Amino acid sequence: MAPQCSANAINKRKRGGSTGQALLITVVLILFAMLILVGIGTTFALKRAASSELDVQSKRSYFLAEAGLEDAVFRLKRGKNLPPTYTLSLSDASATISVTPVLGGQDILSVADVRFLKRAARSFMKPGVGISFPYGVQIGEGGLVMENTSKVIGSVYSNGNIIGNNSPTVTGDAFAATISRIGHITIDGLARAHLITDTTVGESATSTSDIDSVSIGRHGYADRIIDSTIGGDAYYQSTISGSTVGGSTFPATPAPSDLPEIPMPIADSQLDTWETEAEAGGVISSPCPYEPASGSSLGPVKINCDLVIDGTKIITLAGTLWVSGNFSIENSAQLKLSPSFGSLSGVVIADTISNRTTSSKISVENSAQILGSGTPGSYVLVVSRNNSAEGGGSEVAIDIKNSSNAPVFYAPHGLITIQNNTNLKEATAYKLHLKNSATVTYESGLVNANFSSGPGGGWSIDSWKEVVP
Repeated sequence: MAPQCSANAINKRKRGGSTGQALLITVVLILFAMLILVGIGTTFALKRAASSELDVQSKRSYFLAEAGLEDAVFRLKRGKNLPPTYTLSLSDASATISVTPVLGGQDILSVADVRFLKRAARSFMKPGVGISFPYGVQIGEGGLVMENTSKVIGSVYSNGNIIGNNSPTVTGDAFAATISRIGHITIDGLARAHLITDTTVGESATSTSDIDSVSIGRHGYADRIIDSTIGGDAYYQSTISGSTVGGSTFPATPAPSDLPEIPMPIADSQLDTWETEAEAGGVISSPCPYEPASGSSLGPVKINCDLVIDGTKIITLAGTLWVSGNFSIENSAQLKLSPSFGSLSGVVIADTISNRTTSSKISVENSAQILGSGTPGSYVLVVSRNNSAEGGGSEVAIDIKNSSNAPVFYAPHGLITIQNNTNLKEATAYKLHLKNSATVTYESGLVNANFSSGPGGGWSIDSWKEVVP
């Protein structure tokens, strides 16, 4: 029996060894599986951590791009220095901001780079106020006087008379409202007034009362036509006498009605707003008169005395300028709008509120220049609020002599005189006097000139969005 017991013992030991091996293998397999799971979990966690880090850095890049955009918009709205391109840095990251003048406003692009992760944001900013100057010359009830071969290259609308002497010319149309008249002038386009006398009209002429001693290229319309030459047809209500008509006559045709007066393109309330904005930028009270050094920058600011820019000085206009006194620029000096304005325009106002009769005047002489930013469509609006002419006085609100200029001159209640080979872009006044070969050359962009300051801070956000960098 002993050998059998021994064999059983051996078999038991073998079965025990197999069981231990199986258990060991199971444990090893479980450990291996756990290691795999730990590896998978670790890899997943690392990937999640890396992904989260990328997400964090991407968000940092986006927020930095937004910050760059907000910085540029703040500078633009506050009239602060805004370079065409600049960099905003934060810790180990940076955003590059680009400001591009485009039609109707400013395009601002901010591209941020955080550890090679780029995000970009873009905004389009619209200027606060757009003003239309549809005519080369617009005049109030004081009317227009043109002398000595002076010329308007463009059209004229006047609430008063349009009178010439010694061969002046309007290359476009000339319209005189209400009971005003046109006389002694050459008009290449259309002419319309209550009365037209001693005038040459290239196109058609229309009068509520008489066309008298007028040479007309096309058709004539009036109550009476007297001693005139008409290339086309003649339309009249009462009579025609002493006249030559190239086409047909149409008697008993009712005469047209008078043209209406039209308001000035800029309301006084808007001028008040610009003055408020200028004053908010600071006040200069001395020395008087104030004579800035060449290379200086002015605006937005109010100057509480006369402003004189002379010699060969070059002054930068960086914002709206209010001169509470008289403003003179002469002798090759230049007032230049900051390039940061792009296609937008700036404003200079002379207004002594306590004295708009003998003060609030502007003088531009001897090759002095007032220039836009250098971008097409950019101008400087030069305003005098002198009101002597409107009250029947003889003070000159804006006097321009011997100068080649690119501004828009505006004196809604005063007299502007332009003389001696002066060439400018647009003039609007209560009364205007052109002398000695002075020329106003109208630019089509003035139909809708956009100014960098106006109601509501001057700029509004038209769009704001993330874009592909």
